[in-house]
Amino acid sequence: MTARIMIVDDEQPIRDSLQGLFEDEEYLVVCAASGEEAIARLRKQPVDCILLDIWMPGIDGLETLSRIHQMDANLPVIMMSGHATIDTAVRATRQGAFDFVEKPVSFDRLMILARNAVQKRQLEQENRDLKRQELSHRSQQELIGNSKVIREVISLINRVALSDSPVLILGEHGTGKAVAARMLHAASKRRGNPFIEVNTASIPAGRMDSELFGHEKGAFTGALHAQRGLFEAAHQGVLFFDEVTELSLAAQAKVLHVLQQRTVQRLGSPAPTPCNIRLIAASSRDLELALREEKLREDFYYRLNIVSIHMPSLRDRLDDLALLIESLADEQAKELGGDAVHFDPDVISRLKSYAWPGNVRELRNYIERCHILMPGERMTVSNMLPPDQSSIQQPSSQHASIHPVDTGHTDTDNFHDAREAFERSFLLQHLNEHEWNISRTAAQIGMERSQLHRKIKSFGLVQHEQESS
Repeated sequence: MTARIMIVDDEQPIRDSLQGLFEDEEYLVVCAASGEEAIARLRKQPVDCILLDIWMPGIDGLETLSRIHQMDANLPVIMMSGHATIDTAVRATRQGAFDFVEKPVSFDRLMILARNAVQKRQLEQENRDLKRQELSHRSQQELIGNSKVIREVISLINRVALSDSPVLILGEHGTGKAVAARMLHAASKRRGNPFIEVNTASIPAGRMDSELFGHEKGAFTGALHAQRGLFEAAHQGVLFFDEVTELSLAAQAKVLHVLQQRTVQRLGSPAPTPCNIRLIAASSRDLELALREEKLREDFYYRLNIVSIHMPSLRDRLDDLALLIESLADEQAKELGGDAVHFDPDVISRLKSYAWPGNVRELRNYIERCHILMPGERMTVSNMLPPDQSSIQQPSSQHASIHPVDTGHTDTDNFHDAREAFERSFLLQHLNEHEWNISRTAAQIGMERSQLHRKIKSFGLVQHEQESS
């Protein structure tokens, strides 16, 4: 992982020499000429280590250190000074500085200190990521919203949780079917037992039996050891089939047999094993159509469809949009670092007119993109990012394109190429807006001038170039 270093010093020659040193070692470098500038940049762009001069005009290094640690108590800061006393070094250490070096600095020693600081930071980050994943996992255990339709869904989930019958959860992609399944499990008497999710579309047809029911050693070519299946893993808990219609008709018959007999038999084993599970299945397809097309067995469908929960689309609960946006913006800030993006009411009104075909999942991806490109900023109608590559409908129901940022529509299916196309278009628009003033453009988008120069060169951007509409 490439580390980002921030160099804070009021003397440009020192900043330039240290920047060159760290860039030669393939670090990303951000520079600031004052403590105030460092704090402002840090709000927009997190870093892994800071080299901080003590004696600077404005707020000095010790005050800057204090403010940095108010934002991020674990960020390693290496203090630098050419006129420091022992007392100053002790104060810096007591305030939480990672280390202290005197000017003129030894580049070798500074590089070792920075490397150690970054390694410590990355280890701490990995631990925080694991905790954040757990937090994010918990946050996705409940449906967010106060609209009538979502309250009715939550009420139905709580009632259904009391039974032990199979449940069918229906709804479009991204409506939260998996979240509803986890909520149902969490409210049930099986909540202390496993919740095993099966993405049926991701399991090759030839491996489905082995994955679901397990196998004994030598049951087939390549079965070098015994393996329990997902049914056994979910014993006493819940087995959740996402996109259940992706199961073959043969697999549906075998799953139905397990539900009826409450036993499972590994491939190559003569003896069945007890299997007590609750089955929850989800589908985004029209199941009546799947029956007619013979993609779904009737007996399997009727066994599943004892109780069904219909997840509303985001279009059907737009009253929840503002709360969802606020919750997801806070979630992204916790996961990615920095301050949350704020959305003006006029922006939320515009977003309500968008169809959201990908529902809450698409909204989550949109908020993540906003946080990456505009961390901590206020999104207004004049600078808002469109939710997709086309346009959104105005509240008057007249279709009108919003192009505060041209998203660089591309026909490629390659994510890397699409991202580069977007970055190119994004930078070009802001450069043109600022008449190619590099300093103003870099400050406005929160990018270091040297990094912006490299982007301009790598994309081959030229002044007065206009993107085709």
